[in-house]
Amino acid sequence: MLGPLNVHQYLVEHDVAHEIVRLPRPAVGAENLAEVLGLSPRRCLAVHPFHAWTASADVLVLLLASADLATHTLPALQQLIADRLGDDATLEVAGAELVSRHTDYLAGHVTPLMLPDDVIVVATPEVADLAMSIIYTATGDGGTALGISAADLIELSHAHVLAAPEPASISLDRDGARAARPFPVSGNRASAGTARPAVIATAS
Repeated sequence: MLGPLNVHQYLVEHDVAHEIVRLPRPAVGAENLAEVLGLSPRRCLAVHPFHAWTASADVLVLLLASADLATHTLPALQQLIADRLGDDATLEVAGAELVSRHTDYLAGHVTPLMLPDDVIVVATPEVADLAMSIIYTATGDGGTALGISAADLIELSHAHVLAAPEPASISLDRDGARAARPFPVSGNRASAGTARPAVIATAS
């Protein structure tokens, strides 16, 4: 199984700034990272696995989304799969065994890096909007997290960015999406008495 050391070595080889953070307590899954790190859910990336198939195709689809985004109904994702595989394609949540077999990561802790070519990676427009902001995601185990810019992760994972839905209103706060941010969890942001994540590997 792939893990944080593999992820770190891969990113060093590709000269990508990042950090691997040891969590103060294990994260149940990628969606749990926001609570463990004490960050906004928008800054933590969940990797949602789906199984798509037709009579002639059978693929794993990974959806990259902020941890606070409900993904059970995403028309844009369903349309993308229909465009790729045909209108008769069926899309459902992938089981743990299928995820581990296709990715070589522990299910629930998949990093969208070093994946087989037949795995389709898709990102929501909200993730793409974060641009050079640092986001955190899984590393292959529950004890660490990867900090990396959203733009670098989208590029390295070859993710297809879904089309943004028609806006219902204008938001003036994009959580600093257009400004580059330093890696926050290694700084002095934790309150007194709160366990703070420790950086165990970094490259810039």
